Amino acid sequence: MKRLVCAVGLLSVLSCTTKEKSTRQEKNVPDTVQQSGIPVSPPSNESSSAQTNLKNRSTEVTAKWTYEKKVDKDGNMVYKAAINSPTVLNFEFPYEGGSTATLTLRHKSDLAHVYLEVSKGQFNRSFQSGNASIRFDGKPAVRYSLSAAENGRANIVFFDSPQKLISQLKGARKMGVDIEFYGQGTRHIEFTTGGLSWNH
Repeated sequence: MKRLVCAVGLLSVLSCTTKEKSTRQEKNVPDTVQQSGIPVSPPSNESSSAQTNLKNRSTEVTAKWTYEKKVDKDGNMVYKAAINSPTVLNFEFPYEGGSTATLTLRHKSDLAHVYLEVSKGQFNRSFQSGNASIRFDGKPAVRYSLSAAENGRANIVFFDSPQKLISQLKGARKMGVDIEFYGQGTRHIEFTTGGLSWNH
């Protein structure tokens, strides 16, 4: 009889142990699936996007003006500062497809030059003795006379009072230019000029 009671007791203990083990395994299954199949804390797209935006912002700030220093074929030191306009100029045939305007400051052989260049298009050929209207930071517009490029390129025009223009540029955040193009009428071009570093 004692043996029978001991055997029943032993079976009960074994049965409980097996149930506990089975229960623990069942509880652990979802944990294993969660760890291997579903990431607990996925990386946040927002923080990644914010970092990208911050990087782009700093690139924009440092990439506004580009600077160049070189020696030309005659041995003269040439300094340049250039900035592209965010204004896309949409001309008609044969210059369609969008044209970019670039404002450049150049110092060579103790002479300063400021010129405007477009990637496609031609300035009005009557600009000799012509002018462009320039406005800085919402102040009243000032007219600057223009000259053609010496090499005859029609997509470049020079301002006749470069030092006056440069002094205005140094203190301005924005510059707007109204200028006439051949067969395309007068167009308005904006430049974000703040941050210019120019000591020539």
